[in-house]
Amino acid sequence: MLQPLRSANRLKVKSSSVPAPFGGLNSRDSIDLMKPTDAIVMNNFFPTVEKITLREGYTSFCTGIGSGDVETLVEHNAGSNRQLLAVGADGVLYQIDTGSAVSKKTGLSNGRFQTTAFNGRTLFVNGTDTPFSWDGSSAANLSITLSDSSSADSFKGVHAHKNRVYYFRGTDQKFYYSATVDTFQGNFTLFDLSVVADKGGNIVSMGTITIDGGEGVDDLLAIILQSGQVLIYSGSNPSSGFSLIGTFRIAEPINEPRCIAKFGGDIAVSTKEGYIALSQVIKNDIIGQRAAALSEKIRGTVIAQVALTGTTTGWQTFVSPDGTKIFFNYPTGDGTDPYNQHVFNPIINAWCNFEAIPARVWGQYNGDTYFGGASGVVFKVGGTADVSSAITGDVATAFNYFGDRASIKRFTSVAPMLEASTTVSFDFGIAVDQEPVAALNLSTTSFASELATWDVATWDDFYWADTAGAGITQRRKSTSKLGRSAALRIKVASSTQSVSFIAANFTFTPGGPF
Repeated sequence: MLQPLRSANRLKVKSSSVPAPFGGLNSRDSIDLMKPTDAIVMNNFFPTVEKITLREGYTSFCTGIGSGDVETLVEHNAGSNRQLLAVGADGVLYQIDTGSAVSKKTGLSNGRFQTTAFNGRTLFVNGTDTPFSWDGSSAANLSITLSDSSSADSFKGVHAHKNRVYYFRGTDQKFYYSATVDTFQGNFTLFDLSVVADKGGNIVSMGTITIDGGEGVDDLLAIILQSGQVLIYSGSNPSSGFSLIGTFRIAEPINEPRCIAKFGGDIAVSTKEGYIALSQVIKNDIIGQRAAALSEKIRGTVIAQVALTGTTTGWQTFVSPDGTKIFFNYPTGDGTDPYNQHVFNPIINAWCNFEAIPARVWGQYNGDTYFGGASGVVFKVGGTADVSSAITGDVATAFNYFGDRASIKRFTSVAPMLEASTTVSFDFGIAVDQEPVAALNLSTTSFASELATWDVATWDDFYWADTAGAGITQRRKSTSKLGRSAALRIKVASSTQSVSFIAANFTFTPGGPF
């Protein structure tokens, strides 16, 4: 039989602090059972080991790359010769590393090229034009003779592996390899996969994966087919000593050569069932891969997006130069915000979503991240604003029962802990008992910085800045919500500073179960 709580217990105010949701976005688990360190919403906040921080902004780096979409962005890196190259929808190759677009090759039928670095050159193929190379000063068409007398102009993909170049069309199960090492033109020999690719499907992409083969690590050639079959080969010469060590199944990949990217010794692949690490293909069957997928925590979100725009141009897997972020670029189908990114922190295995970054294609140069957008513009990632616009971050924490799932609580206040260099204005609200966070009426407030100003600040009332010039501040805001569990939603917009969310302290009065 239920007994009434004693009056003293009923009126006792409790306080509980919860960390920011550095576990990242979770669209897999029931919102009633999520970990307190997960998030129901995480847009334009990036999770790290101790906090979540507004993503970086971007600045205009180079204009005049045609007047349409920038379709290709690649770094030419050969010794001391390091350049940033771009191809626009106008079919012109530009060198843009100085911030000005300088035409280097014209007359290309489309701007969407696949590239690889090989022997001091960058090789370009687009499925229509004659393949060409860039040596740091000029572009030159390649002279390629194929063993089946077909044309090399239809090559849509290119990959360099163990001192050989491999070309493929993406419209069949054939690839071509160089007859001799260290060459990218001349005689190329046909290799037909149809005798081993029993699941069908054209070649979508190729990559090199590094694994422990039992006698030390080895670089293996991974060939990904549209059917989801992955063929893994060892050896360096397809005509001699080339060995098929396994055929594996994954979900069907996005039918786009840019669906893969190498990170460390592994390969990240975008598929219709989520984003996977290719090393898991070798360890698990297709069911096991789903459980071990990089994107398992946001699997439903990815599946829904692929179903919506999976055949639309703009999908790309890209690893930031410092290795701290893996971007899975996707077209949204929304004309006002055409491209978004699912972003993965591989260090802590946490996800978030970036909005309002209009990236048609990603690339890197000199250790920095760049992307190409519409109207012939390339942007450089960095800073605290999207050109001049504010970055809007939106986060909703998981619902928290504060150790007591049975009792009703009156939530009386919340004190978010934020880190910034100046005054922070933000909107916030508390949802209870799994009510939709999107329906919250948010209240606007601001926290003044507590950083010490020389000759102005008073001792014991202000904080000194850390090495990043940011200070931590926490102010309590009253609220009145009745429920068993609570979630906090915060929206921050800033164009002048980086803002981080570190923790939040809730006060509540416990009641009885009913």
